[in-house]
Amino acid sequence: MTKLGWTSLPSAVRTAVEARVGPVSGWTAAVTGMNSTVAGALHTSAGPVFVKAAEHGHPWAAQHTEAAINPYVATVSPRLLLHDDSGGWDVLVFEFVPGRSADLGPGSPDLIPVADVVAALGRLPLPDLALPTVQEHFATGNAAPDLDQLAGRDLLHLDLNPDNIRVAARARIVDWASPTVGAAWVDVAGLILRLLDAGHTPESADRWARRLPAWRSAPPAGVAVHAAVNARAWATTAQRAPFPWAVRLAGAAERWLHYRRRLDRLPRPGDAQGVW
Repeated sequence: MTKLGWTSLPSAVRTAVEARVGPVSGWTAAVTGMNSTVAGALHTSAGPVFVKAAEHGHPWAAQHTEAAINPYVATVSPRLLLHDDSGGWDVLVFEFVPGRSADLGPGSPDLIPVADVVAALGRLPLPDLALPTVQEHFATGNAAPDLDQLAGRDLLHLDLNPDNIRVAARARIVDWASPTVGAAWVDVAGLILRLLDAGHTPESADRWARRLPAWRSAPPAGVAVHAAVNARAWATTAQRAPFPWAVRLAGAAERWLHYRRRLDRLPRPGDAQGVW
């Protein structure tokens, strides 16, 4: 999606932002993200900040959600400096996080800080906010009692794609458009699909995920449900909007599903019956 620039915002909105961050000397537009109309680094005399803005009525904007969750995720995410909802625009100003999108490919040095920040996310206390459940997130209109296998009392991000994990000296998680309540391992399962898309095999992605406590304790039945639900969801997305990234992720979800089904048929060590 093409982004508008800083000067596209009404002058009153820009004045409100400058009152908080100081005079603006430059602007560098972001090239990723769909949940805002204006997004990029605003250069000021005190250093850069990151701005996300959406006009009222934007179909995918989640500004109020991001503002509400930010105080609870400040240890793993950029701090919110300003939330201004005036002049027909909803504007968020965050501390600037240096770095780049995470490289999730095999052998990438980013895999260590990514594991660290995902583990830290899994340790965050659940915010005292009215958040949707993971069952509600994945429900598609039909009763799906198996989704209760994904339930939990952990805070989930639910979109840990490489652009939402910024890596420099450490990794930070950005774009909290869909904070959700569920089991912490669900975020790890979603990240596994991104590892497959980056070139991992299901075996190596599973091995990497096992460094995370949430994944080591994930119930096989729940992982199986998540794999099946994700495969269906990504297949539907790829059919409706066959963008290359959607087609790739549909393929990754299908490979993961086949791997989990094969794995779940294998006996556990010491299980003479061969039944999980």
